[in-house]
Amino acid sequence: MKFMKKIIILIYVILNSTFSISQEREIKGIITDSLKNPIQYVNVGILNKPVGTVTNENGEFYLNINNSFISDTLKISCLGFKPKELVIKSLLSEKTDLSISLNNYTEKLDEILINSSNLKTYTKGKEKTKTKNEVFFAIPSLKNLNLGSEIGRKFSLGTKKPSLLKEFKFFLKENNFESVLFRLNFYTIENNKPSKKINNTNILIPADNQLTGWITADLSDYGIKTQEDIIITVEWIKASEKGDKLSLPILIPSFSSTHYYKYGTHAKWKKYGSISTAMMLTYKQ
Repeated sequence: MKFMKKIIILIYVILNSTFSISQEREIKGIITDSLKNPIQYVNVGILNKPVGTVTNENGEFYLNINNSFISDTLKISCLGFKPKELVIKSLLSEKTDLSISLNNYTEKLDEILINSSNLKTYTKGKEKTKTKNEVFFAIPSLKNLNLGSEIGRKFSLGTKKPSLLKEFKFFLKENNFESVLFRLNFYTIENNKPSKKINNTNILIPADNQLTGWITADLSDYGIKTQEDIIITVEWIKASEKGDKLSLPILIPSFSSTHYYKYGTHAKWKKYGSISTAMMLTYKQ
């Protein structure tokens, strides 16, 4: 427990020191498809750095950065489109708002066939919610600078039989926002980190009126299949102006569990063993 508290404090100190430098540059614009239609909820962030955001319903984004990031790369990505990477220095030379276009692209996944007869239902995860520890989406001192942050865990489903995902739920410990929007992401695993998404459409989950407690998503209509272990994350993509607390309970220790955390849209993944958030997956196999 002391170890986890040190990690949380360290993350907080690093992030505060990162943003304590005066922010002198701004990058803003709109993300569109090849037909110039705005794309909502696109991930826009500095590659491998804790600076990022998500476009709004109109495809618009806004980032404040300091001079230390000028030589870095801005990555733009969205499910169903080919990602794009741009050198920030070249973007800052533009005198008008940016207009960045993405090309449609769907990554092909291995076809998985499931015999619907004689399937059994299983549930895995951690259901305990009573704990003093928590992991944050929103950090009060860095308001709305970490949209696109993700919190998740590994689910060991095995490789012998294909699995059809039916339901996923997670527990909100603190939430004082008038409205919040989450996105669920389902990943394959490579080098013990999240890799390719296996869901082919965005799965959006709203939480209004400072809602806390269990939030359940019915996955029946999405046809998500896998024949390997997966990582499921909850991504924070939108929030109302009023609010500064948004967290999930963190269970320490949680033996045989693996916890994943990413601060911001294109930051590096952090992995912690024997730790878990309160998340549950129901599937058929």
